[in-house]
Amino acid sequence: MRTPELVELSLSSLMGRLHGSLATYMALTFMKSAYSNYIPMCSTGES
Repeated sequence: MRTPELVELSLSSLMGRLHGSLATYMALTFMKSAYSNYIPMCSTGES
């Protein structure tokens, strides 16, 4: 087994997982901010 190939493979898989979690985190943050902006608009519209 050659070490450089193994390191490259683990690095690429790690980067892929990191990118996926980063995209999920950004999506969650965007949804949370949009939700927190949407709720006050509804409450002020009702009062």
